[in-house]
Amino acid sequence: MTVSAAANMSDADRGSRPAYRLHYASFESRVAAGVLDVLVMFIIAALLVTAGALIVLISSDFEKVEPSSTALNAFWICVGCIPPALLLYFFIGFAWKGQTIGASVMQLMVIRSDGRPLGVLGAMARVIGLLVYVLIAGAGILAAYTLRESTAIAGAVLAGAFVLVAFGFIWAAFDRHRRTLHDRIAGTIVVRLL
Repeated sequence: MTVSAAANMSDADRGSRPAYRLHYASFESRVAAGVLDVLVMFIIAALLVTAGALIVLISSDFEKVEPSSTALNAFWICVGCIPPALLLYFFIGFAWKGQTIGASVMQLMVIRSDGRPLGVLGAMARVIGLLVYVLIAGAGILAAYTLRESTAIAGAVLAGAFVLVAFGFIWAAFDRHRRTLHDRIAGTIVVRLL
C-alpha cells in the first residue's frame, strides 16, 4: 500500500474506535480507594496471621503444652505468605477487571494510556510500579539502619525516603491526567466509571 493510499483510508478502514472523552479519577477518589485497599490488605494479613495462630493454638492443645516446631513453622509460613498474597490481590484485581476492591467501590478503573484494558502484562507492569515504592522505602530503612550511629542522619535519610514515596502518590494531585509515579512507570491511567 502506498503512502497516498494509506492517507486516503477512512477511520473505519483502519479499525480505529470512535473518539470518546476519558474522565480521569480525582485525587480525592483515588485516596479514598487507596484507604479502602489498605483496609482489605489488613484483612488479608489478619486472616493469614489468624490461620497461623490457630495452628499453633491447636498444636499446643490450647496452651496446655508447648507447640510443636511444625506448628511454629506453619505460623511463620502464614506470616511469610502475606507479601505474596498482597501482590496477588493487586495483580488479580488489575488483570481481571482493572480494579481493586477499593477502586470498585469508588467506581474507578485502571486502563492503559491508550484506552485499552490492562490485561496480564499491564497488571504486571502496574504491580512492578507499586513495588518501586516498597524499594524506595526499603532502601531508606536499610540506609537509616546502617547510619544508626547518628540519629539525625538516619532520621533524615528515612524521612527523605518517605518523602519520595509520598511525592510519587501526591504527584497525581498536580498532574493533568492524575497520574502517579506508578501510573507513569506502567503506562496507565485511572478513570472514573460513568
